[in-house]
Amino acid sequence: MFKAVSGTDDDGFAISFLEAHDWNVETAVNSLMGGGAAAAGSPSAPDGSPSMLPGMLPDEPTDPLLDRAPISQYKDTLMDPAQRMPTTPAAPVTHRLEAFRDAKTDSVEARGEDARHDPQRPKTLADIYRRPAEICFNGSFDELRQAGREQGRWLLVNIQSPTEFASQQLNADTWADEMLRIIVSASFLFWQQYFDDELGAKYVRHYNVSALPHIGLVDPVTGQLVKSWTGFKDAERLMDKLTEMADTPPTDGYEDAAAPNPNPNPNPNPNPNPNP
Repeated sequence: MFKAVSGTDDDGFAISFLEAHDWNVETAVNSLMGGGAAAAGSPSAPDGSPSMLPGMLPDEPTDPLLDRAPISQYKDTLMDPAQRMPTTPAAPVTHRLEAFRDAKTDSVEARGEDARHDPQRPKTLADIYRRPAEICFNGSFDELRQAGREQGRWLLVNIQSPTEFASQQLNADTWADEMLRIIVSASFLFWQQYFDDELGAKYVRHYNVSALPHIGLVDPVTGQLVKSWTGFKDAERLMDKLTEMADTPPTDGYEDAAAPNPNPNPNPNPNPNPNP
């Protein structure tokens, strides 16, 4: 009966399995179907390979990666906050939108005239587009006008925009021209500001500047904007305009009005006839 139910022809296996379960066929069959065959031994085919019993599936090939032992879990720190790499602060710039300008190297003292005129010295963007600090007046517009009145010089104003490349062209080509620098230094006071800085914004509002970059020629006495140019102007063209103004420096009209009359006689006729 056990052989018929289990489907085996091996008498030895049937006898040993029944003896292990006190010859109780029902218990032996239940144990066999529930996996008890592993304890009593599995039936073999005539060639020695394991024989399949009813209800059992052939062994499927297993993946060695799935059979490996699981990796134990652990925690670790990728980087110790105390050993974090130090960050180097970026060099200060002249304007927040112009990262290529280095304010530390933007002065004559830091750079030196010899280094600026050295043709073999490698040029960077900060070097090419640097502001003409050598000829710039440092101070407010009111201080600029006061200095212009005292020295009898025209005020040459340049209002720049960091987003207009023409502003950078002025620094690289126009204000860097040696001949123009000589004329400006001799007869003008040069003042360069950004349109959105405090000093530049005040000038823009006062003179209603609507296009940038702006170049203006201001009378220091009256504060009048005598001439103005917009956009990039090459050194040669601007030099012609400035040379004309350099020959006629501004005069203090207030001083001229307050000057004593060289002819105190109110009678316009120098030889009046006393006898009508």
